[in-house]
Amino acid sequence: MKIAMNLRKIALFTAACLTFGAFATSCGEGEGDIQWWDWSYNAPDPEPEPEPEPEPEPEPTDPFVEKGWSDATADFGTLPEHSKVYTSPENVVEGKKCLAYIAVADAKKASFDVLGDEKGYNTPSQFYEAKAQSVIINGGFFWDGASLSLIWRDGALVCPNVQVDSPDWTSTYYYMPRGTFAQRADGTFFVGWTYTSLSNQTFWYPTSMPLEDGKVPSIAYPAGGENFEAATAIGGGPVLVREGKIINSHVDEYLLINPTDNRPRTAIGYNPADDKLVYFVCQGDGLGGTPGMTLEDVANVMLAIGCTETLNLDGGGSSCMLINGKETIKPSDGKQRSVVSAVALN
Repeated sequence: MKIAMNLRKIALFTAACLTFGAFATSCGEGEGDIQWWDWSYNAPDPEPEPEPEPEPEPEPTDPFVEKGWSDATADFGTLPEHSKVYTSPENVVEGKKCLAYIAVADAKKASFDVLGDEKGYNTPSQFYEAKAQSVIINGGFFWDGASLSLIWRDGALVCPNVQVDSPDWTSTYYYMPRGTFAQRADGTFFVGWTYTSLSNQTFWYPTSMPLEDGKVPSIAYPAGGENFEAATAIGGGPVLVREGKIINSHVDEYLLINPTDNRPRTAIGYNPADDKLVYFVCQGDGLGGTPGMTLEDVANVMLAIGCTETLNLDGGGSSCMLINGKETIKPSDGKQRSVVSAVALN
């Protein structure tokens, strides 16, 4: 009985082994309809996300256009790439119709030149014909064919700011430093007051001198005097802006130029934030309905466009700006006035 039961268990075990072996054989790799799953297989990595398109470079901004001026360079032909010309908004001075032009140049690339000699007349167009710089404006004051304003060229004095003036030429005499705009040998620009002594020493001062009968300037007075050193300079007056502050020193400089009247005006300035040299002119005396500007107007306009150093030059009928020989404003005399000095930009 026990033998029979044992034989039966062996038979069942043998049958089970045979069945399992057949199943394992049918599931083997490469045999039968069912394939063995390869657990070493991994899904492919997802495609990488495309690189984002780079942001476009912002368009360069024009600080003068941002302040309301219009780029008029194309109206005057080809200029050096470092120079532009702009026209003012009509309301650049509140309450009056204005037409002003500024010629603006990279101070490191432009040439600042003073034209003319101690004596001799030329119109701005004649200065242009003699030496065709891209921008020419009228320069300092003059009388009877002689310059009353400093001309300094190639590091040397050509002629001084006028050394003495008088209301009567009998008992009262004023010896007054007058405004000067200059370029140092290192290319930087500044304004101040200069006076040339009778011994031909030229002094520079950081402040004007109070007007006083008979008082003669020296290196010791007014305060801060030093020997004037510059590569190029033009005299005029009054100083309108110095170190970012409006000055308008026409009284100290004894300049009888109707400072509060609306007139054509010419000025020169330096914008250090953008490193720009700026030449300014405005139309006036009623031409085209434009009365012109006061000295205070000019100072405010130049300061608003970033000029922290500004000098007034001769105005009225002398005011003129040529771009490639072409007039910007209409001269109030009806034609260009003959002047003794001019300032060029190239």
